[in-house]
Amino acid sequence: MDAILITPLVLIIPTAFYIWLILQIDRYEREPILYLSMAFIWGAIPGVMGAVILQSLFSIPLASSLEQGSLVAELMDGSLSPAVTEEVLKGLAVAMIAISFRREFDGWIDGIIYGAMAGFGFAYVENILYLWGTETWEEWWTVLLLRTVVFGGLHGLWTALTGIGFGLARYQRRTWQRVLCVSGGLLLAIAGHMIHNGALTLAARAGEENTGVGYILIALLNYGSLVLLMGLLWWLSLWVSQRTLAFYLKDEVPHHLSPRLYAAICQPRTLVGIPKQQKRTLLHVASELAQKKLQRQKMGEESNNSQIIAEYQRQLASLSQAIEGMRSA
Repeated sequence: MDAILITPLVLIIPTAFYIWLILQIDRYEREPILYLSMAFIWGAIPGVMGAVILQSLFSIPLASSLEQGSLVAELMDGSLSPAVTEEVLKGLAVAMIAISFRREFDGWIDGIIYGAMAGFGFAYVENILYLWGTETWEEWWTVLLLRTVVFGGLHGLWTALTGIGFGLARYQRRTWQRVLCVSGGLLLAIAGHMIHNGALTLAARAGEENTGVGYILIALLNYGSLVLLMGLLWWLSLWVSQRTLAFYLKDEVPHHLSPRLYAAICQPRTLVGIPKQQKRTLLHVASELAQKKLQRQKMGEESNNSQIIAEYQRQLASLSQAIEGMRSA
């Protein structure tokens, strides 16, 4: 087969779609491309390599202690081992960003974004390996459909749960609270991954005749959960972001922000008559200012928050003056 070159190119399309989809959750404060790329690359290279090595090591004691071909052996080898190793390794990407770039890691919405990026990077390379292992074009198309459409996006979804845990831990002052948040998110990711893999194993064990029906039911369950969770997160992130903007920007009126623009920022759909680039910059600066004020309230003067807040206030005042000046001209 001549699939070595075409496979990575074809997989860019679904990967880009899932990345675009998850980024819609973070509408006001886009994350730096560098950090997003770092999360993706970690999942794609160290994540996959580490998973292959660890799962190979774990399979040796499993093979010697369990009966080969038994249901327990299949569930342990195909469900428990991949779920634990892969989610821990992907979660390390979120951990590194949350610790090393704490200033840019603002909470659970950022955790979703970085976790999903690590998951999509892992899925991209894993799917390449699966497709390279096919022997015919018919098998290639079948695996492509299963990996990118039927079960697409799941790696990102699972690691996003780990990211939520890190995001909730961001503003916890006590160590046990941070540990509880992070471990809770990771355990949910492992559980979701394990249930999915276990369901596939059980569907395959049910027999060739029922496997197709089992896969369809699992796919419907996966996508039902994915759509429901994405919709809930989209609505919740919008609600939280608007409340944060309204609360932390209220005392910026009228010194750094006009009353009209304050009202419009709290309800972005009313930001009409403003050039697209200027509107985007206004929302970005307003969101960054609100987040830094939230950080200062919860965590004090970490990373020179007051100095950063003063700079954002200056930028906001300049933007507000320019936009209102354009309106009156």
